[in-house]
This record gives sequence, structure tokens and C-alpha cells, in this order.
Amino acid sequence: METYPNNNFEVLRLELSVTNREFASLLGVREQVYSRIKKGEYPLGLMMKTRIQKAFPHIKYDWLLYGRGDRTDTGPRIQSETVSTVHMGNGRSIGYFSDDVKFIDENKNNIFFEVSPGRYLMQTKLVTEKAKAGYLSGFSDEEYMDDLPAHFITVNEFHKGAYRSFEVSGDSMTDGTDASVLDGDIVTGRLIKRELWQSKFHTHKYRYWVVVHRYEGVIIKEIANHDVSNGILTLRSLNADKTKYPDFEVNLDDVDQIFNVVDISRSL
Repeated sequence: METYPNNNFEVLRLELSVTNREFASLLGVREQVYSRIKKGEYPLGLMMKTRIQKAFPHIKYDWLLYGRGDRTDTGPRIQSETVSTVHMGNGRSIGYFSDDVKFIDENKNNIFFEVSPGRYLMQTKLVTEKAKAGYLSGFSDEEYMDDLPAHFITVNEFHKGAYRSFEVSGDSMTDGTDASVLDGDIVTGRLIKRELWQSKFHTHKYRYWVVVHRYEGVIIKEIANHDVSNGILTLRSLNADKTKYPDFEVNLDDVDQIFNVVDISRSL
């Protein structure tokens, strides 16, 4: 197994003044995985290398991973006065290598940070497994939302609309293929406005959906059928054990929010 004990991950994390969990979120992995990465012990496959390069395109890979060569493509170290502020969901702020910060949607749900021309980090609010119970009554509460941690995904443009991220729990969406949504993964979805629920959802374009149900909580499933006239959704798990995970129906009158999933960050 390749090791990389001379890496500079902790140098970069400390400069950003973020916690291990927040830095792990930038990489799209769990905090436990980042703990092994910073020790130089985690096996880096193509997916993980791609995530590192996407998260820090301004940092040379050899410098970050092996402590070799120059830090950036331009040579000189980025000075603190060029670092702008990224506001985390818990009220803290971190530095980030960009001076272009732009709120997009009217409720300021998403913040975008330019990391290279045409590439941006989009910050969303992350509903962790522990926060799901409170989300049912708190998603319209500004104080509750402000306390949620941040999650980042890489995008190529400024997206309009409200986006939110949810931590996955359980194995209902696991079928043993690459299409699985695994326990600990983080899915990010775009909010579908209620007035659009009267039309067929674009299930041909988006495979996975987050349904915030008033009684069942946060549900992450496929939509097997949308009965528009009666306002009924049939939700389906990927898991082949249909005795444990059968298809089931929900009435849209009992649903508060629906998101179509646009990104999955693997727990690895």
C-alpha cells in the first residue's frame, strides 16, 4: 500500500482554520477517513485523487500529498489578504482562496466560491443523521438552519434555487452496484417548489429523491410512480430484500418538501 507521511493536508487545514470534520467535508469523506488520509495511511484510488484535485485545484498535488515541489502553479504562496471568508453553518468562518463570493437564491441558501475559472464550490446546509428529527419542524426556522454544518460540492456554474444536503443512514438504497447510495453518503438535492408537484416529476432525469414526510421523516428513495391526479407517490428502495424494504405509497398532502438529488458524496 502506498503511504504518504510527508503530506501537507494538516498544513492546509490549519491555515483554513477548520475542524477535521469540516475539512473532510471539503473532500466529501467522513472525518474518520480524513484521519487516515492525514496520517498518510489511506489507500488513494482514482476517485479519491480526483476529489482532492477538485477540492483544491489551486494547490499542486505533489506538494499536498508528498510535500514535494512548489505549493501552487504560480509558485508564490497565497497571502492572507487574498483569502476571503466562507461562513460555516455553525456561525464560524473560514478562509478560502477566492475573492468572489456570491449569494444566488433569494433565501441565501447557497454560497459559491470560485476555485478556478468556471469551477466553483457550492456550500449547502447539511442535515446530519442526528439533525433529521429536528429538521421536520426546523427547516423554516432561521436559527435552526444557521446551526446546521456546511457541505460543499463542485459545480461549473451558479445554480439558482434552494439546495440542501442530507446524510444517508441504513442500507435500503444498497443493491451491491455502483448505483447504491451507501450508509454515511451525503446526497445533495434541489428543492422542487410545491406548485410543480401537480406535474410529473422528472424521474427520467433524476433517479434519487429526498422526500420530507411529516410523519415518516426524511426519506431517500427512487420514485417508482407519480399519480398526479390523486397526489400519490410510490417510493422504491434499491435493496433487493422487498420483504424488509417494500415499495410504499405516500400522499403528497403529508409531504413538506421534495428534493431531486443532483450529487452524491461517497463516505468511502
